[in-house]
Amino acid sequence: MTPKAFLWLAAKLIKDTTKETCEASLRTCVSRSYYALFNIIVQFIGESFPQVLSRSAGDHEKVYQYLYNCGVDNVKVVASSLNDLRDQRNDADYKLNMNKFEVNSVVLLYKKAGIAIQNFENAIQNAEGRRSVIQGIKSYKIRTNS
Repeated sequence: MTPKAFLWLAAKLIKDTTKETCEASLRTCVSRSYYALFNIIVQFIGESFPQVLSRSAGDHEKVYQYLYNCGVDNVKVVASSLNDLRDQRNDADYKLNMNKFEVNSVVLLYKKAGIAIQNFENAIQNAEGRRSVIQGIKSYKIRTNS
């Protein structure tokens, strides 16, 4: 399976607006949108730093910090989107009493994930871009001893 399959599923969930499943579909769309972006980034980091991620809850913050501090401006923007989507995903998955997930706001979050994925892929599409991000993460790891 590829991480983008989560984004494809999110698109399908937006269209599920039956009264019985609408809120669950919208909340799941937020979650799947986040995980599409997160897993694309995790795959990239794992290729260059196989021992860095432990597949634990702490990896979410670690991935954000690596991207945000890698020194590549457009990747820093991706990191900010990732962080925002994570907060939204946490609300969608755990705060069931919140009443903020309606179609228009969820569509915006879905689109935000798609744009962040495209921006990340653009940043690493060639050898020079990949090298810049990898070197930036490596420098951050050395600075923080992580």
